[in-house]
Amino acid sequence: MANLYLLRHAKSDWGNVKLLDHDRPLNDRGRKDAARMGRSLAKLGVAPEIVICSTAVRARETLERVMEAGGFDWPVQYEPALYMAGVANILGVVHSDAGEHKSALLVGHNPGFHSVAMEMIRSGEPELVHALDYKYPTGTFADIEFADATLGTVERSTGVLRQFLKPKDQTNA
Repeated sequence: MANLYLLRHAKSDWGNVKLLDHDRPLNDRGRKDAARMGRSLAKLGVAPEIVICSTAVRARETLERVMEAGGFDWPVQYEPALYMAGVANILGVVHSDAGEHKSALLVGHNPGFHSVAMEMIRSGEPELVHALDYKYPTGTFADIEFADATLGTVERSTGVLRQFLKPKDQTNA
């Protein structure tokens, strides 16, 4: 089995209009949500073999706060191709950078993450699939499981959506 974990960056700060989009940090809510998600992922025992993160400030800061709050020491690779990537680029990163691994966490952006999650799943609990179909909010985590041995061979419409966790629903974290 192989698992692709997708974590959309947490809520970002739009207060400084002079900043480039790539350079926007998290806002207060985003920092709190990222920490909440880190604690939730620790409770679930999420342990990717590799983390591949967008180079955008908000994505890097989300990952840092998740790892700190969850007590994680995951190996991290920063990948410019994930910044505002579409489905083809995201799948390219999965197949190449994460290809030899059984599990990988990607940290990045919408609309790409929402689109790739929808394209990769074939099934899952109807409630989870419906929630994913409706919206992929900031700070949200998805776990897509594949029958493949590694992520290098996963194909569209073959995954099972196992988790879809939104920060606002993590009340005990």
